[in-house]
Amino acid sequence: MVRFDNFQQLDPDAVNLARELVGVIADERSAFSSFSHAWMAFNGWMECVSEEETDAAMLNALADHPKLVTAYEDLLGMDATFADSVAEIAALLPVLSVRDVRRKLGRDAFSQYERPQLLHEAKCAGVKQQPRDWTSGTKLTWPELLRTIYLVRCNLFHGAKSPRNDRDRNLVHACDKILRLFIERTQCFTWHD
Repeated sequence: MVRFDNFQQLDPDAVNLARELVGVIADERSAFSSFSHAWMAFNGWMECVSEEETDAAMLNALADHPKLVTAYEDLLGMDATFADSVAEIAALLPVLSVRDVRRKLGRDAFSQYERPQLLHEAKCAGVKQQPRDWTSGTKLTWPELLRTIYLVRCNLFHGAKSPRNDRDRNLVHACDKILRLFIERTQCFTWHD
Protein backbone atom coordinates (compact mmCIF):
# COMPACT_ATOMS: atom_id res chain seq x y z
CA MET A 1 0.00 0.00 0.00
CA VAL A 2 1.41 3.37 -1.03
CA ARG A 3 1.73 5.97 1.75
CA PHE A 4 3.09 9.33 0.62
CA ASP A 5 3.36 10.51 4.24
CA ASN A 6 6.17 7.97 4.75
CA PHE A 7 8.58 10.25 2.92
CA GLN A 8 7.64 13.24 5.08
CA GLN A 9 8.33 11.18 8.20
CA LEU A 10 11.90 10.32 7.22
CA ASP A 11 14.85 11.83 8.98
CA PRO A 12 15.10 15.39 7.59
CA ASP A 13 18.65 14.71 6.37
CA ALA A 14 17.41 11.83 4.19
CA VAL A 15 14.66 14.01 2.69
CA ASN A 16 17.16 16.80 2.05
CA LEU A 17 19.56 14.37 0.37
CA ALA A 18 16.85 13.29 -2.09
CA ARG A 19 16.08 16.93 -2.85
CA GLU A 20 19.77 17.74 -3.25
CA LEU A 21 20.25 14.85 -5.69
CA VAL A 22 17.50 16.29 -7.89
CA GLY A 23 18.92 19.81 -7.58
CA VAL A 24 22.47 18.88 -8.60
CA ILE A 25 21.97 19.39 -12.35
CA ALA A 26 23.83 22.71 -12.61
CA ASP A 27 27.11 21.04 -11.63
CA GLU A 28 26.73 17.87 -13.69
CA ARG A 29 29.16 17.10 -16.47
CA SER A 30 26.71 14.97 -18.43
CA ALA A 31 23.11 13.83 -18.67
CA PHE A 32 24.41 10.41 -17.60
CA SER A 33 25.54 11.71 -14.19
CA SER A 34 22.50 13.92 -13.90
CA PHE A 35 20.11 11.05 -14.64
CA SER A 36 21.92 8.80 -12.15
CA HIS A 37 21.40 11.38 -9.41
CA ALA A 38 17.76 12.00 -10.32
CA TRP A 39 17.09 8.26 -10.40
CA MET A 40 18.70 7.71 -6.99
CA ALA A 41 16.44 10.38 -5.49
CA PHE A 42 13.30 9.07 -7.20
CA ASN A 43 14.15 5.45 -6.38
CA GLY A 44 14.60 6.36 -2.71
CA TRP A 45 11.24 8.13 -2.73
CA MET A 46 9.58 5.13 -4.43
CA GLU A 47 10.99 2.73 -1.86
CA CYS A 48 9.90 4.93 1.01
CA VAL A 49 6.32 5.54 -0.12
CA SER A 50 5.71 2.00 -1.41
CA GLU A 51 7.51 0.18 1.44
CA GLU A 52 8.52 -2.44 -1.13
CA GLU A 53 11.90 -4.16 -1.15
CA THR A 54 12.48 -4.73 -4.86
CA ASP A 55 12.46 -2.36 -7.79
CA ALA A 56 9.85 -4.50 -9.56
CA ALA A 57 7.49 -4.29 -6.59
CA MET A 58 8.05 -0.52 -6.29
CA LEU A 59 7.31 -0.02 -9.97
CA ASN A 60 4.16 -2.14 -9.73
CA ALA A 61 2.95 -0.17 -6.71
CA LEU A 62 3.44 3.20 -8.38
CA ALA A 63 2.79 2.46 -12.06
CA ASP A 64 -0.97 2.28 -11.66
CA HIS A 65 -1.38 4.52 -8.61
CA PRO A 66 -4.19 6.99 -9.42
CA LYS A 67 -2.37 10.03 -7.98
CA LEU A 68 0.69 9.43 -10.16
CA VAL A 69 -1.37 8.64 -13.26
CA THR A 70 -3.40 11.83 -12.78
CA ALA A 71 -0.27 13.93 -12.16
CA TYR A 72 1.27 12.54 -15.38
CA GLU A 73 -1.88 13.16 -17.43
CA ASP A 74 -2.17 16.70 -16.03
CA LEU A 75 1.45 17.46 -16.90
CA LEU A 76 1.00 16.14 -20.43
CA GLY A 77 -2.03 18.35 -20.93
CA MET A 78 -0.76 21.52 -19.27
CA ASP A 79 3.02 21.58 -19.57
CA ALA A 80 4.39 21.88 -23.09
CA THR A 81 7.99 21.28 -22.00
CA PHE A 82 7.02 18.04 -20.29
CA ALA A 83 4.84 16.92 -23.23
CA ASP A 84 7.68 17.67 -25.68
CA SER A 85 10.09 15.62 -23.55
CA VAL A 86 7.68 12.68 -23.52
CA ALA A 87 7.35 13.00 -27.30
CA GLU A 88 11.18 12.92 -27.56
CA ILE A 89 11.40 9.64 -25.73
CA ALA A 90 8.40 8.19 -27.58
CA ALA A 91 10.27 8.75 -30.85
CA LEU A 92 13.09 6.52 -29.54
CA LEU A 93 10.95 3.59 -28.42
CA PRO A 94 11.04 0.73 -27.82
CA VAL A 95 14.00 0.35 -25.48
CA LEU A 96 15.52 -3.12 -25.51
CA SER A 97 16.94 -4.81 -22.43
CA VAL A 98 20.65 -4.90 -23.21
CA ARG A 99 21.16 -7.91 -20.94
CA ASP A 100 18.45 -9.81 -22.81
CA VAL A 101 19.82 -8.77 -26.21
CA ARG A 102 23.27 -10.03 -25.25
CA ARG A 103 21.86 -13.27 -23.86
CA LYS A 104 19.58 -14.05 -26.82
CA LEU A 105 21.28 -12.39 -29.80
CA GLY A 106 24.92 -12.22 -28.73
CA ARG A 107 27.22 -9.56 -27.31
CA ASP A 108 27.83 -8.07 -30.74
CA ALA A 109 24.16 -7.67 -31.72
CA PHE A 110 24.20 -3.86 -31.44
CA SER A 111 27.14 -3.58 -33.81
CA GLN A 112 26.01 -6.43 -36.05
CA TYR A 113 22.52 -5.10 -36.87
CA GLU A 114 21.11 -1.76 -37.91
CA ARG A 115 18.23 -0.69 -35.65
CA PRO A 116 15.32 -1.98 -37.82
CA GLN A 117 16.96 -5.39 -38.20
CA LEU A 118 17.90 -5.45 -34.51
CA LEU A 119 14.26 -4.80 -33.54
CA HIS A 120 13.13 -7.58 -35.88
CA GLU A 121 15.69 -10.05 -34.49
CA ALA A 122 14.83 -9.01 -30.93
CA LYS A 123 11.13 -9.56 -31.54
CA CYS A 124 11.77 -13.01 -33.04
CA ALA A 125 13.98 -13.95 -30.07
CA GLY A 126 11.52 -12.61 -27.48
CA VAL A 127 13.92 -9.98 -26.13
CA LYS A 128 12.49 -7.96 -23.25
CA GLN A 129 11.65 -4.38 -24.10
CA GLN A 130 9.76 -1.38 -22.80
CA PRO A 131 7.07 -0.60 -23.55
CA ARG A 132 6.28 -4.27 -24.04
CA ASP A 133 3.96 -3.99 -27.04
CA TRP A 134 4.93 -0.57 -28.30
CA THR A 135 3.36 0.74 -31.49
CA SER A 136 4.90 3.91 -32.88
CA GLY A 137 2.55 6.87 -32.74
CA THR A 138 0.57 5.70 -29.72
CA LYS A 139 0.25 7.69 -26.51
CA LEU A 140 2.82 6.77 -23.89
CA THR A 141 1.07 5.95 -20.61
CA TRP A 142 2.46 6.57 -17.13
CA PRO A 143 3.11 2.85 -16.46
CA GLU A 144 4.91 2.55 -19.82
CA LEU A 145 6.97 5.68 -19.20
CA LEU A 146 7.95 4.66 -15.67
CA ARG A 147 9.00 1.18 -16.76
CA THR A 148 10.88 2.57 -19.78
CA ILE A 149 12.82 5.02 -17.63
CA TYR A 150 13.65 2.14 -15.31
CA LEU A 151 14.94 0.02 -18.20
CA VAL A 152 17.12 2.90 -19.43
CA ARG A 153 18.42 3.12 -15.85
CA CYS A 154 19.18 -0.62 -15.85
CA ASN A 155 20.95 -0.43 -19.20
CA LEU A 156 22.97 2.58 -18.01
CA PHE A 157 23.84 1.22 -14.57
CA HIS A 158 24.97 -2.08 -16.07
CA GLY A 159 27.38 -0.37 -18.45
CA ALA A 160 25.39 -0.57 -21.63
CA LYS A 161 24.91 3.08 -22.54
CA SER A 162 27.56 5.33 -24.04
CA PRO A 163 27.64 9.13 -24.35
CA ARG A 164 29.34 8.63 -27.72
CA ASN A 165 26.26 6.88 -29.10
CA ASP A 166 23.68 9.44 -30.28
CA ARG A 167 20.68 7.24 -29.49
CA ASP A 168 21.97 6.38 -26.02
CA ARG A 169 22.73 10.02 -25.28
CA ASN A 170 19.26 11.11 -26.48
CA LEU A 171 17.53 8.40 -24.42
CA VAL A 172 19.40 9.23 -21.22
CA HIS A 173 18.92 12.97 -21.75
CA ALA A 174 15.17 12.53 -22.31
CA CYS A 175 14.82 10.29 -19.24
CA ASP A 176 16.75 12.75 -17.11
CA LYS A 177 14.66 15.69 -18.27
CA ILE A 178 11.34 13.86 -17.87
CA LEU A 179 12.18 12.55 -14.40
CA ARG A 180 13.41 15.94 -13.17
CA LEU A 181 10.40 17.74 -14.64
CA PHE A 182 8.01 15.21 -13.11
CA ILE A 183 9.56 15.59 -9.64
CA GLU A 184 9.75 19.39 -9.89
CA ARG A 185 6.35 20.11 -11.44
CA THR A 186 4.29 17.60 -9.46
CA GLN A 187 6.17 18.29 -6.21
CA CYS A 188 5.69 14.56 -5.50
CA PHE A 189 8.36 14.65 -2.77
CA THR A 190 5.97 16.86 -0.75
CA TRP A 191 2.79 14.78 -1.26
CA HIS A 192 0.68 13.67 1.67
CA ASP A 193 -2.04 11.06 1.96
